Amino acid sequence: MEQQKPRWAEMCSRILQQCEVLSGGRAQLAARLDVHPQDLAFWLAGKSGPPTAAFDKAMDIIMAEHERRGALEQAGQTPPRRRRFELSH
Repeated sequence: MEQQKPRWAEMCSRILQQCEVLSGGRAQLAARLDVHPQDLAFWLAGKSGPPTAAFDKAMDIIMAEHERRGALEQAGQTPPRRRRFELSH
């Protein structure tokens, strides 16, 4: 079980990094997740995973973006591709 924790934290970190971009920055994401910015920085660094409530809110952000992009595609519009960003924060 101990080996799974780093993988969980890393997966959460990547999700949160995507949410950070979608939210317009770290401060905005901390506000959306209703968490302290220092806690968010800890999770973004992959030191541990966030609590369930924060993780659920992050997944809501991801799903909303997925639905938004899907609606654009159904309307015949091509959503702009996001540039990949550097994961070394």
